[in-house]
Amino acid sequence: MLAQWASFVARRRWWVLAVAAVLAILAGTASTTLTDRMDQGGYDVPGSESSRAATAAGRALDNQADALAVYTVPAGRSVQDPAVQNAVRQAVGRLPDAQVAGATGWWQQPALVSADNRTGAVAIQLRAEDQNGQLAAWPDVEDALLGTGDTVGGRTTYGVDGLTLRFSGWTPMGDAVNAQTEADLARAELISFPVLLIVLVLVFGWLIAAGLPLVVGAVGITGALGVLWVLTTFTDVSVFAMNVVTLLGLGLAVDYGLFVVSRFREELRAGDAGDGATGSRADAASVQRAVTVALSTAGRTVLVSGLTVAAALSGLLVFPQGMLRSIGFGGIAAVVVAALSALTVLPALLSVLGHRIDRLRVPIGRGRRPGVTAADPGRHDRRGHDRRGWARVGRVVMRRPALVTVVVVAGLLVVGSPFLRAEFSEVDASVLPKDNAVRMATEHVRATLPGASTEAAQVVLVGSDGRAPEQRAVQAYAEQASRIDGITGVAPAGSSGDTVVLTAQVDDDPQSQAAQDAVTHLRDIAAPAGTREVLVGGPTAALIDSLDAIGDRMPWMLTVLAGAVLLLLTVAFGSLVVPVKAVVLSALSLTASFGAIVWVFQDGYLVGLLGTEAGPLEASIPVLMLAVLFGLSTDYELFLLSRIAEAYRSGRTPRDAVVDGLARTGGLITAAALLLGIVVGAFALSGLKFMKLLGVGMLIAIAVDATIVRGLLVPAVLALLGTVAWWAPRPLRRLAGVVRLEPTEREPDADVPLAAAAPTAASRSDDREIGS
Repeated sequence: MLAQWASFVARRRWWVLAVAAVLAILAGTASTTLTDRMDQGGYDVPGSESSRAATAAGRALDNQADALAVYTVPAGRSVQDPAVQNAVRQAVGRLPDAQVAGATGWWQQPALVSADNRTGAVAIQLRAEDQNGQLAAWPDVEDALLGTGDTVGGRTTYGVDGLTLRFSGWTPMGDAVNAQTEADLARAELISFPVLLIVLVLVFGWLIAAGLPLVVGAVGITGALGVLWVLTTFTDVSVFAMNVVTLLGLGLAVDYGLFVVSRFREELRAGDAGDGATGSRADAASVQRAVTVALSTAGRTVLVSGLTVAAALSGLLVFPQGMLRSIGFGGIAAVVVAALSALTVLPALLSVLGHRIDRLRVPIGRGRRPGVTAADPGRHDRRGHDRRGWARVGRVVMRRPALVTVVVVAGLLVVGSPFLRAEFSEVDASVLPKDNAVRMATEHVRATLPGASTEAAQVVLVGSDGRAPEQRAVQAYAEQASRIDGITGVAPAGSSGDTVVLTAQVDDDPQSQAAQDAVTHLRDIAAPAGTREVLVGGPTAALIDSLDAIGDRMPWMLTVLAGAVLLLLTVAFGSLVVPVKAVVLSALSLTASFGAIVWVFQDGYLVGLLGTEAGPLEASIPVLMLAVLFGLSTDYELFLLSRIAEAYRSGRTPRDAVVDGLARTGGLITAAALLLGIVVGAFALSGLKFMKLLGVGMLIAIAVDATIVRGLLVPAVLALLGTVAWWAPRPLRRLAGVVRLEPTEREPDADVPLAAAAPTAASRSDDREIGS
């Protein structure tokens, strides 16, 4: 099928490139407004107790703040000073009525002023009820307040010397996160593309060849962001999906481009060396053959890899949290677009360029001259063994496969063991950089204005028979709640109709285990008389509900993820054993990454170098890492196994096939991992803590997977399994023949030494010697 597709693309190459260019322009234009269409929330669990509590409290409290304007005066001054209050009142009076429903200052509400009278807050209620509407309105509100100040000597005065203003609350935090996300994306692209080009030049040695994977990467990113734009018209899409889409779209597209371009150049050289014919017609035939074989081999790998990674990401769709679901949709879009770009745009470009792909030689590159193949006798010893580095590694592994397996598995489990004591949190202002004004204001409010903090637990008491609970019963409930360890005080927040809302302050970080224990005990208190329902919400309750939802849905995610990958690999390789081995080893390869992020981000090692601080892991990030990294680890597994299977079905013994496949793909997988690592590493520089965590975790996982697992563990396990690895019932073998990752009929590969064409007695003897 891919051979026919390659022929079609070659004939219609200019049409394919024209359509791709038009779609890329449309997607790029649409993506310029993407941030404004995306959802800032999506962390809560719909239908959970905390979610219902937030809805009920919002209905009952007309003055519930969407943002806090936090004013601070220097030492020796007081926010109760009439001059200070008058200046702030004038600023508040200029708030736009179209966006602001009301504002309550500290001169009206004592809970909004600090004990030392140096900090006062204005609680702002926005007219928009949904988060996207609030974020859209916030810039006008912020400008109305900030625009009233004058900067003198580095200080903003607002009509009073030394009076400063910062913002806190969910809406300012969302706006700050959006701004940081856009800055991170711009920085990641600015860093990634030049470094990727340098590495690709080192890999290929020719500037034209090096630029092709980047073209595919640019098309992949633009197309995926365009798909996200379309998705926002049908469903809420988290703003963080942009980061993941960029990471996957660029990383996978470049890797796929590397695989296809490398195989094309390999086949082009082999064809030139074998035919010896010259002339434009012979050149055209040679190019067509190279494109066809490249798509029939590396293209099949790209196709199955794209389906496999997309299947792994589909595991995110079982979770109720909107953020995880939208990243699942966005990630699938990124993978599909990356694969389609590699299978359409890239072969069209290869057909146009032909032999000109090896133009603009760069002296620092290591690419081989056209016509020089891997079968060059200088690369093999007198017994026909490949003397290159990865082949040498493969032969060493073949000598002691059992020992290698035990040592590597034990090492991965030991490194991954810290994850057993992982602690988790929800996304809040702490994800922002330490010097971010919104984060600093949030921490200042927590320390000086606990009554105004949005981090307290909310208790919603809903009365029976349409009447509010009696005041005496509510008071008794509040006294019982205040005696819980970790709860410092319970106070009324307001009431409406049959609903009474209380705030319960937690005596610790709302994300800590102590706070979770306190809220759990709060939920265990019996409902007071005359109350039909008690709902406990707030950030700590939301974290508890999120962890419960993740724990409940995790078995379903693992079932979807493992089941889809097993099915695809079984059909692709015509084996029942290889897919099971791939799933188990991919799971093992993730253990080191999960243990490392606990060691770095929770225990605090290297946090200074990374520009962050120690603390719990955001609860959704390990789930996201599991889906993304499982798919990516299977990606490299596919590429390695496809060449091993190709060698095995051409007549090599199982162990010789492993060495041959490792020799052919080891360097390329290393290069692909390096390229993907560059993209991921750029996101490790993010100003958002959880994106930094994701980037570092993925960087570690990619490094471990592409070296230790693919270079040592996979070959060792295949050596132990021998021919059993490729066993399957006859009907399955017939089915797999349709989608097999290597062509069933093809010309002799000039890259395979002739001595390896069949499992001769000599080769079987060598195999026994290698494994001895």
